[in-house]
Amino acid sequence: MSGVLRVVSGQRAGDRVTVQPGEALSIGRSGESDLQLLGSGVSRFHCVIEEQASGLVITDLNSSNGTFVNGQRVKRQPLESGAEVEIGTVKVVVESVPGRKASPLMCLLSDSVGSETRVIHRAALADMANQGATRPDTAVPPGDPLQRYLAALEKVNKAIATEEKPGRLMSVVLDIVLDVIPAERGVVLLLEKGAGMRPAFMRVAQGCAADPHLPLSRAVVNECLERRASVLCHDLRADPRYQSAAGGATDHIRSALCAPLACGERTLGAIYLDTASQGAAFGERDVEFLGGIAHHAGLALHRVELVDSLERLFVGAVETLVAAVEAKDIYTYGHSARVSKLARRVAEGMGLPEDDQERVKLAGLLHDIGKIGIPEAVLSRRGRLTEDEWAYVRSHPQIGESIIRQMGSDRVEELCPLVRHHHERLDGSGYPDRLTGEDIPLGARVLSVADAYDAMRSNRPYRAPFSSKEAIAELRGNAGKQFDPRAIAALAEIRPEHARA
Repeated sequence: MSGVLRVVSGQRAGDRVTVQPGEALSIGRSGESDLQLLGSGVSRFHCVIEEQASGLVITDLNSSNGTFVNGQRVKRQPLESGAEVEIGTVKVVVESVPGRKASPLMCLLSDSVGSETRVIHRAALADMANQGATRPDTAVPPGDPLQRYLAALEKVNKAIATEEKPGRLMSVVLDIVLDVIPAERGVVLLLEKGAGMRPAFMRVAQGCAADPHLPLSRAVVNECLERRASVLCHDLRADPRYQSAAGGATDHIRSALCAPLACGERTLGAIYLDTASQGAAFGERDVEFLGGIAHHAGLALHRVELVDSLERLFVGAVETLVAAVEAKDIYTYGHSARVSKLARRVAEGMGLPEDDQERVKLAGLLHDIGKIGIPEAVLSRRGRLTEDEWAYVRSHPQIGESIIRQMGSDRVEELCPLVRHHHERLDGSGYPDRLTGEDIPLGARVLSVADAYDAMRSNRPYRAPFSSKEAIAELRGNAGKQFDPRAIAALAEIRPEHARA
């Protein structure tokens, strides 16, 4: 059974949309969305609704105005029949959700030399987990080996719900799979335009000495992708159907198992496992587990790719806007891009979490955006500025904050304190709010050091650029008064050529 949505307001009021099993329906203002909605407050790519084994799940794609289910703003949420979804000014009602019956998982098993490949249909472990959660009489008893699979499945679902980067998501999934299935080597292959299917992530199981860079069984991978089903070959060396295609290049492999990563009709890649050990390394339950994981991972990969593309679109728009601002002054052109990269390296050197590093990087791009409101004659002045002109210059952090807030995105709004306070000084003599010490956001203190370093290293009409040593010495001379000593120490560890990359 498929999920059915009905648009109840806006230009498409009355339209019904079906979410097919295994499908991810993207919703947004863009014509590239599966469901295009043109109401006010709808982002280009606003949200996505996925049909999973447990039913329909909606995920907000970092939209500007948020996604609401029954009046509550959500990031990721299961949808029940009758739920009201608000996307900007457009309202959508869930008329029905898929039945929670165990869906068949097609597996292809090659058992012996010359035999035809058997096609079997079995319930996926994801559905077993749902049955156990909703029907106590079908719960898996303690000590059953299935418990390990279900525990691993729970970890994968948690990663799918929290990871927003394709690389991190697939790395976590591969680690979990290798912890449960007795494979010696695991590889995630991803389909890239113009490059075909390529290995993107490789792992060797703990305690194994397998070489992750030896050739895979491309014959097994190709059959998996062609049939869009999990493929298991117990004995690759004895089966001429797989050996002939490899030309002996896979003599190091005994058993191979591969499951497709797909979303709807689109194939994204595959998860491949193999082992050189004697005997049948993988069982049918391993096939079920990997197939179920790959099914959910494929849907999640499609979702995080949408988020990632939106991120690149946003950064590209910001870079274009910043370039337009900096074009007013040839002496500062490229300054924001350099500060952005340097601030991220400083944050990394200070041991800040990756999310904070990314936040500082974006704030570095935007830190001078407020200069768009300052007259060009003031920015390009070669001589000494008057007090009124200095007042104009000192207003750019507040102007920048105002511009960012008007973008209306939660992701961008959290950059406001960093942009507003990047000219504060630890001793309280900075601007615009004369904050002191720890009251200045740490990200703003990182930006202050990166900003000052690049400004000193840049050519100016009234002076030659500082050398790297001279700039760092100047920063150290003001450590504790203007600049954060920890940020200076992290900057000093960066090689000079990388600090100006």
